[in-house]
Amino acid sequence: MARRRILPSETLAAYGATPIYPSQGISNNDGYNVPASSVSTTAVKGIKQQQPSQFPFIAKSTHNDDKETSQPIGILINGWKITTQSSSIGDEKQMDELTMLLEETANNNNCNTDSATSITTAHQEEDCKKRRLCPPEITFMDALISFQYQKSDSTDGAGEVDMSSSCREIRFSAQASLIEWAEAHNKLDQNNANSTTQKTSILTYRGVSIIRTADAKIWSNKQTTTTSSDDNNISSTSNSQFYYDWTFSSPYAGTIILPPCKQRATKEKDINNRKQWQSLDQSHIPFHLLQDTTQPILLFDDIHLYEDDLHDNGDVSLNIKVRVMPKCWYILQRLYVRVDYVCVKCREVRYFCLFDNVKGCGRDVQVNTIYRDVVWREASWDELSGMSLPTDPSAWREDGIAGSHTQVQTLASMLPRLPTVSLPDDLPRYSYFDAASNH
Repeated sequence: MARRRILPSETLAAYGATPIYPSQGISNNDGYNVPASSVSTTAVKGIKQQQPSQFPFIAKSTHNDDKETSQPIGILINGWKITTQSSSIGDEKQMDELTMLLEETANNNNCNTDSATSITTAHQEEDCKKRRLCPPEITFMDALISFQYQKSDSTDGAGEVDMSSSCREIRFSAQASLIEWAEAHNKLDQNNANSTTQKTSILTYRGVSIIRTADAKIWSNKQTTTTSSDDNNISSTSNSQFYYDWTFSSPYAGTIILPPCKQRATKEKDINNRKQWQSLDQSHIPFHLLQDTTQPILLFDDIHLYEDDLHDNGDVSLNIKVRVMPKCWYILQRLYVRVDYVCVKCREVRYFCLFDNVKGCGRDVQVNTIYRDVVWREASWDELSGMSLPTDPSAWREDGIAGSHTQVQTLASMLPRLPTVSLPDDLPRYSYFDAASNH
């Protein structure tokens, strides 16, 4: 089954949409192409490329020119420029650069010793050790999902659309997700997997924690028993390395891109502009509208950002499903983690935006406002049987099926049955971002 589908130009035109193809038609300054038969040159002339330097944590591709990569496609509809791009697995150079970036993020401000004194405590020395991280084995470095909104009245002196001054965008990429994952390691204590002071250690921060496999737990218990009489030996073992979250359980919930003139001048770090989201008391996503089968799906895509088999101990995958319809667009971001015989996690983020006023949506749902719902679910392996869920790891694979012949359970049907867990304090359950705002 194809992951990417877009309706023909003629069909899109009937709904006021224009396709963006990679290989034919009029090329705009982003490298995308719009068929000449379906849109005038003026409609795309003012869409200007924004350089990666304006967007921290979003790297420019380092692919060689002769390396085959998937091309971006998308549509222009109601002031929105929506594009998706799949990707091959990152090459060696890209992965090395990503590793350096993740380690820089994880080690940022780690060493804050007092320059007025030469005395450094053992705890300070421990904090100054470099935290070494590793990205997932399968990282789709050039995969990208972009939803740009441009107000129709935003023009320059020549009457052309000026995307650089007023465009607002929500974007998704593997690098942005992993940067937020790496950032959480700043708060995790060194040697937290073997910490002997767990009462005061920070073992979990923003959903990032150190998980051990079932075999590692057994080995660690045996090691503790055999070395309990030798405190120095325990200390030297626990100080040998920094343990990181090898399940890549990122708290990522999208990247907000603002025009340069709207960026806040502050020393406070706001990775992915996540503080731009405003809290709500309840969900504003009209799911009944998404279930309206009379609305054709103009564009559908399923983009994978990263995957890893966790050294044959489970699976992790982060993917984004995109659906664009005549009245709205919808995104489902899902991070799925399975550590065999240890735990199952599912972190889902849903995004919705309405193009125009629609009856039945209520006054609370504003046009060109992005609404976001976040839910995290998790269960330890021991809890699964109590919820009538399978304990065979094969049943929790993407293609796994569990249950009797009369009651088949698929992964999609089992994940919603996992219990919800608390979200980080800075990640509201319901929130919104006004893409049309002037502020």
